[in-house]
Amino acid sequence: MRKIILAKMNVRGKRARLWLAKQIAVCLVTSFVIAQSAYSPTLWAAEPSAVAASLSNADQVKNCDFSQAANWWQRSVTQVPGSIASNPVTGSPEFCEFYQFAQDWFLYLISPSAKPGLANWQDQAQYPVLEIGANSCDGATKDRGLSIRTAKTIDDTGAIILPERTDQAGAHAIYDQAGNVVFYEIRLSHNLCDYAAIQSEPNFPAKTVEMKMAWRVMKPNESTDGFVLSDATIDGVDYTLGMIGWHIVVAADNHPEMVWITLDHQANAVDCADMAKGQSAYDFTSEACAVDATACQKLNESQPFTTVSLPSGQRGNDICQEFPYGTVEGDPIDTRNGLNIALIEKLNAAQQTVLAGAGVPASLDVWKSYEFNGALWVSDISKGSGSSSPASTTNQRGSLELANVVLETTFQGSAANGGGALNCFGCHNYNGTANVANQPNTSFAAHLSHSFDDMILGQCKDVASATLINNQAQADAACPTACAPQAGFSKWNGQWTNKGVPMTVCGCCPDSVK
Repeated sequence: MRKIILAKMNVRGKRARLWLAKQIAVCLVTSFVIAQSAYSPTLWAAEPSAVAASLSNADQVKNCDFSQAANWWQRSVTQVPGSIASNPVTGSPEFCEFYQFAQDWFLYLISPSAKPGLANWQDQAQYPVLEIGANSCDGATKDRGLSIRTAKTIDDTGAIILPERTDQAGAHAIYDQAGNVVFYEIRLSHNLCDYAAIQSEPNFPAKTVEMKMAWRVMKPNESTDGFVLSDATIDGVDYTLGMIGWHIVVAADNHPEMVWITLDHQANAVDCADMAKGQSAYDFTSEACAVDATACQKLNESQPFTTVSLPSGQRGNDICQEFPYGTVEGDPIDTRNGLNIALIEKLNAAQQTVLAGAGVPASLDVWKSYEFNGALWVSDISKGSGSSSPASTTNQRGSLELANVVLETTFQGSAANGGGALNCFGCHNYNGTANVANQPNTSFAAHLSHSFDDMILGQCKDVASATLINNQAQADAACPTACAPQAGFSKWNGQWTNKGVPMTVCGCCPDSVK
């Protein structure tokens, strides 16, 4: 990947990575103090362009400080910002402040928690695993390893194992070049468990966090250096998994659309534009493809899931990164694209210094192998995100083509999209503060947070229908009747199934769900 890489890092033990950060000047000065501001739709509604013009993009990059205070890994969640800070020159948040916000949250999440051996992001008390079809908030999920499951056993005493949760954004699955499938894990901040309180407000509260991680199977005898690891049981077999991609989404009180952040592993895939430039194999790009695009196998296509590991001799489709930094490259620094790329490059360079600082716990050294791909937010919070596919980018800022190469392989978009883009807001709809009373962002139908919707579904229960249902029209007629007598669970969620049950069941949810 054409990003900032440690020269001495042993990636996969198969090649030496080039040091691409040639004498990058990283201005590491006194830590920037994050200003805490109360939410105000009027104050934060739009970028005051007349004032912002007094700060050039080049000066914004130069002055943007990504250094950290001493012992940053000991911060509590109360010390992590809940607002996007104001730029000291313009008086409003600029691109710099959004990336400082992203860095602060990333560093908090990877820092050691109060539970020995667990980082904050792994702490079930803070960020429970989303269990599809089960209650994510009952405390039954283990802290260690991937413990997502698609359904509970009848007595709920069976071992918690990793199921075949292989669908990424889009459809089907992706396999690495060793022929092993990629798995995904989702975690939510615990405050979302009180969904009634969350849905009593139109927007998610500040510091609400959602995470999605991508994991690949580590091959036998493969060096695991440079990978965040997790143990999992898959089809009764124990595996070691390595993290290869991470989405982090955080709500700010002055930006309720949430800041959408993504990171990936340096060894994932070649940049599409860098093929044939002395490249070698990556975990998701064959050597033949890396040096010659015509030799690629079904480039950037997913494939149906069959088994955890493909038969001997078969490998996954080739993958390349369409937009490094989620941004069209080549624009000068005085453009938004040029500014965005320059800030991400500076952040990634600074991260290497921050993680190598005095006293930093040795357990955090592994994160030097991961890089920020970018972040996405809106400019005017009174207006919507422009959700469609491709999405209108008029009110969007940051990485307008943001897509993680292993989480959204087939959703990377192209320069041909013109004024639109395939990014997070193509699937996640934000209703601006001017319209949020008509469609609260926390409602089940808003679709800003799919994970919150799934968490609510986990609170629902299956109720047998009095009649066999074979199509949606029959479900529309029968399921409301099946749910109506259920005390406290009379609201049908629109779902039904005949699969694996003697009679059709309907999903009946708590009455408090909106």
